[in-house]
Amino acid sequence: MDDMNKKAIEAKADTDNTAVDAKPKIIAVDFDGCLAVNKWPEIGAPIEKNIAKLKAEQAAGAKVILWTNRVGEPLEKAVAFCNEQGIRLDAVNTNLPEIIEAFGGDTRKIFANEYWDDRAVLMAEEENDWAAKEIELACQTELESAEDADDWKYGVACYESALRAYRSLCRDGHSGYSIQVTKSILNRLIDGKCLTPIEDTPDIWNDMTADDDLKKGVRDYQCARMSSLFKKVASDGTVTYSDVDRVQAVNEDNPGVAYHNGFCTRLVDKIFPITMPYLPSNKKFKVVREELLVDPAMGDYDTVAYLKIITPDGKEIELNRYFKETKDGMTQIDKAEYDERKAKRVDKK
Repeated sequence: MDDMNKKAIEAKADTDNTAVDAKPKIIAVDFDGCLAVNKWPEIGAPIEKNIAKLKAEQAAGAKVILWTNRVGEPLEKAVAFCNEQGIRLDAVNTNLPEIIEAFGGDTRKIFANEYWDDRAVLMAEEENDWAAKEIELACQTELESAEDADDWKYGVACYESALRAYRSLCRDGHSGYSIQVTKSILNRLIDGKCLTPIEDTPDIWNDMTADDDLKKGVRDYQCARMSSLFKKVASDGTVTYSDVDRVQAVNEDNPGVAYHNGFCTRLVDKIFPITMPYLPSNKKFKVVREELLVDPAMGDYDTVAYLKIITPDGKEIELNRYFKETKDGMTQIDKAEYDERKAKRVDKK
């Protein structure tokens, strides 16, 4: 390539890059609680600091879309308010003409570089960093309650990590809605839950079969996409699945403390078998138990009632299954015997 052609190509690239860099910022701004105090359907007082900030962005070349739930006359009043405040609206509840042209139509989602609403604006106010002040207070509380320095440092590290994550979301320009969506995604990742349905394909299973099961012709697998999900293939080819993290047990007299219990998981698996494709709920099945001690020599308890299942959507299914501990393990009993044992219960030490 000769020097003249090379310089021409470089000049064109510089021109293209300049054109890209020159694209104006697009801001989609909410009305109630952001530009005006929320008095819907009336028009509240101007929120001067946000209006001033928006006008400064416009003076720097930004384009503004009014993005609000208002329609009809309330929307007309909001537009008039913006005009009175000197805010030049480039679009109202619709995409900019150049965006519509680029996408070949007006997409359902409003495209913008920044989305301003009352929550996003609050989070972006670094001069009044509410989150940092809350973290500072929490860390001080940790210091006052910590028994030693290591305890305090651990708590502070967790708070500081939370603040970094919070500020990261702020820098990304999340609105009140999008930050909730992001939080739900993050929570699933933290909890080890898949984000899309799991299909039973050979590539997602790790063989975990023990020698004893192998001799019986049974194979056990653990899901590579979600470590809490297991598959068992019986000798006759029957397939069953179990998610050991989808069920929690609670005691009737202490419902605020949840814990894992294998028998509870098996109960739920039998009544609500997992099928593919599988996408676990954000909420767990809950099995309500009652446990009591009749013979102090047996330890913490020797009699258990599995009273009901509460499904993730809040439905209650009665179980009323009762067990006592014998030399052969937990043996099922009827309610009459359970009530008799309950009458003889002793206080746990």
